Amino acid sequence: MSASTNKQPISTSIRVYPLRLTPNKDVLTSIRTLMNEANLRSVFIMTCVGSVKAILLRLANTTDTIELKTPHEIVSLVGTIDSDGQHIHGSFSDGKGNVVGGHVLDGNPMTVYTTVEIMLAECEDIHVKMTSTANVPTPTNDPGSFSSLRSTNDRDTPSQHFEFDSTPPIHSTHRQMLNHSQNTQLSSSASSPSVMRNPSPPPVDNLSRADMVGDEMYSKSWFCQVLLKLIQFVAPEQLHDENFTRIRQQGDDFLSTNSNKKQELDETFESELCELWDVSMSADVAHLLIEFNSLDLFNVVLVECKDKRCTEIVLGILSNMACCKRNLSEDNQTKSVALCISQHSNLFSTILSILTSDDYSDCPTLVQLFRLIYTLFVRQDTRVFMLEHVQLTYEPLCFILQSCYNKELLEQCSCLLRVLFDECNLFETNEQNEVAYLILTSITTAINALIENDSLTINNILENLFNCLQIYTTCEHFITMLNEHCQIIMRLIENVLKLLVHDDIVQIHSVLLLSCISICNFFIYKHGLKILNKQLLQYFLIIGHTCYKDKQRRDHQKHITRRQRSRTHSHSLNKRKDTDESNTNGKTADDDQLSKSHNQLMHVDGEDETKVDYERTTSEDLSTTSYTLVDELFLELFYRGIKQDSLQTEDNEPSLFAQLHQDQRELFRKIIKHFCNLDKRLDDMLNL
Repeated sequence: MSASTNKQPISTSIRVYPLRLTPNKDVLTSIRTLMNEANLRSVFIMTCVGSVKAILLRLANTTDTIELKTPHEIVSLVGTIDSDGQHIHGSFSDGKGNVVGGHVLDGNPMTVYTTVEIMLAECEDIHVKMTSTANVPTPTNDPGSFSSLRSTNDRDTPSQHFEFDSTPPIHSTHRQMLNHSQNTQLSSSASSPSVMRNPSPPPVDNLSRADMVGDEMYSKSWFCQVLLKLIQFVAPEQLHDENFTRIRQQGDDFLSTNSNKKQELDETFESELCELWDVSMSADVAHLLIEFNSLDLFNVVLVECKDKRCTEIVLGILSNMACCKRNLSEDNQTKSVALCISQHSNLFSTILSILTSDDYSDCPTLVQLFRLIYTLFVRQDTRVFMLEHVQLTYEPLCFILQSCYNKELLEQCSCLLRVLFDECNLFETNEQNEVAYLILTSITTAINALIENDSLTINNILENLFNCLQIYTTCEHFITMLNEHCQIIMRLIENVLKLLVHDDIVQIHSVLLLSCISICNFFIYKHGLKILNKQLLQYFLIIGHTCYKDKQRRDHQKHITRRQRSRTHSHSLNKRKDTDESNTNGKTADDDQLSKSHNQLMHVDGEDETKVDYERTTSEDLSTTSYTLVDELFLELFYRGIKQDSLQTEDNEPSLFAQLHQDQRELFRKIIKHFCNLDKRLDDMLNL
């Protein structure tokens, strides 16, 4: 339990004390009774099973407590107990399998429900004195959190010599109290070292609210220290720049000890930057960084820094900040953090310059860069600005698609392309045909590389790329360039269908599959059956048969649902009629309570039904889309097959359908007749 520099194994003998408790006994009281009877100085819990019906827990990182008043099974119970105090953590499961865990508070009952069996143990040769720490503040080395609301449950033995290491949670007043506590420990006996336990947090009134970041458990001082380190690392000559005044005001401790020392991006500093990267998702932190003019600092980093890891982290921080949904209030106006980033005088041009710089051509940096650009394109308030500068991204984007094998970077680029095509309608006109041709070539190259490297399992990348190809087919001014790539695209589709289509399972709701079918419909309409081969036609038959079976199943389910609703409605009418005929004057308070409870349950059920209805609607929309695309595909095949027979050449070459087996030809007829409802369509067309 205490830190030791002795690396030799310690010889100890352990005595085990079993304890079995009956209902309504208090666990902690029973343990202390056993300790008194056996004259034990300190024990630890080896294992524990059973159930309790009352316990008070303090949750992690907070002063909040939770009291369990219903039967709970003990999932785990670990800790140490001596005459001066206890340090116990436990987790407990209710009847539904929900588990809650935390610090078991001293002086509160832990009542047995059915039975509890505990194995306690004592070390004869090692007795650790556990001091009371009811009023000692709790330090922590977890960065990015507010110290006074943290416990030392993951670092119960503090270091013997305290050093200022820019750990974020510790405030100045807390440092003094911590030093005093540790000096007390150093003066204690070597045979009985003092160990700081897991005390309860101090009252909230004692916290330095001015140093808190909004309602988050983060320290402004720590942010300043990390940002000052960043300035010192990339451009120490700008440390006293006017733009960084706000940062310096709360970072004097760092300046007084480090102003003449150039920082290196060592493991500790990198860890601090990564922690800043993580917490920058918080709206309060993002606003604080804007308040500290951090955008100026980040611009300096991107210009001056040659460390690729540092550049990656800064771009990641900017990407997180751009995702902030809460707007800033400034001069009676509100604007988003993303808009502040895009409107910064130099920052955005610096960001775009990274795309053409060889110094930052590593994949992790580019992943964060394209993530930032993607975020700015997705947001409505920055999209117009981004469209004005989008041409700077074309060449790097195409280069990455044609030459990169990094899956994460390809995913970011494919997401950006999908937004440019689908949401921004970038190529609605024929003004940028050269760029569109370059992007089309890059897309086909990227898909081919993914297929050759057996990366078809990355459906999100392929979905985005094939979605872009599908959008190409909707623009008339792209027909010429599509015709040039027809054979390449159809070969890519065949390779994709080879993995997506099987005799036993076909994911007809797959967006990737639907995009492939839509593209095939376009090329068959433009070029007829000559672009198809026997293998592609067999894939189409499997897809069509799967859709036919799925449609039959859904129609059957709808029929059953309608019958059930009809019966339920009839039953409700009869029940309402019987209720109206009964005497309502005898209604009691219990009836009102039951009615209220019923309404509450109906409200909860209604929320669940709304969620289920949304999921059902989404599934039905995908099914409807797949049915429509497959229906169009087979009608086009049917029409082209008839036309091919009528124009059969003198060579008497067998048609594509003649190459199929007998059962496959019968399956095609079945799909045309029943799935496409050819008879019904004729009747509707002829009004018969």
